[in-house]
Amino acid sequence: TEDLFEIYYQPVYSTRKKCFITLEALSRLQHPELGWIAPDVFIQIAEKNHMIEQITDLQFSRVCRFLGENRYLMRHLLNVKVNLSSLDLMRNDCSRHFIRIMDAYKIPHNWIQFEITETVATECNASLRRVAEEFTDAGIGLCLDDFGSGFSSLGLLKSFDVDAIKLDRIFFEDIAQKKAQDILCCLIELAHRLHIQVVAEGIETEEQLDFLRTTTCDMVQGYYYARP
Repeated sequence: TEDLFEIYYQPVYSTRKKCFITLEALSRLQHPELGWIAPDVFIQIAEKNHMIEQITDLQFSRVCRFLGENRYLMRHLLNVKVNLSSLDLMRNDCSRHFIRIMDAYKIPHNWIQFEITETVATECNASLRRVAEEFTDAGIGLCLDDFGSGFSSLGLLKSFDVDAIKLDRIFFEDIAQKKAQDILCCLIELAHRLHIQVVAEGIETEEQLDFLRTTTCDMVQGYYYARP
C-alpha cells in the first residue's frame, strides 16, 4: 500500500561482445523501521500469504514504466530479465496478464525475458508448458534460473523451450576442481546444442572468470563485474 519496494538492476556481461548486454530487475525493500529486508525474507513471506502476485505486478509495472521512459537503453540491450514466482505462473491468464501490462506501456515484447527458477518450473511443470508456449508465441523470452541446483534440470529442458539458462553459483564455488570444470563444460556444450544461451551466475573472483574465458559461456553475471 505504501509502495516501499524498489527495483535494482544488475547488468549481465557478454563474453563475446565484451560489454553489458542485458539487465536483471531485482526487487528490494526498505522498511522505515526495520531497514533493508533481504529479498529471500520478504518474498517467502509474500508467497506464504499469497501477496507475491501483487508485488510482481507492482514491480513489473515499474520496470515497464522505466523502459518506457528510457527507450534509448534498448539500443544497447537485448532484454531485461524479470523473475516470476510459482504463484504468478498459476494465474489462469498468466501470459495475457503480463502482455496487457507491457502493451499498456507500449513495451515491445522482445524487450522482456522472464526468469523462472528450476524449483518453480518443477512445481508448475504442467501449467508452465502452456504459459511458455504463449510467451514464446508473443515474442517474450524465457530463462531457466538456478539451473543445476535441483534434480530435474535436464528433464525440464526436454519438457519446454527456453532461450537461456543460468548456471547456479554452486558450480563455481570449487572452480579449481577438475570435476567441476568438466561438468560446466558439458552443460555449456549441451545448452548450445539445444540453441540455448548460457549465463554464469554469481561470478565474484578472477579465478572463476579465468576458467570461463576458456569456455564458450555466453554471459557472466555477478559482483566481479557489477553489483545490482
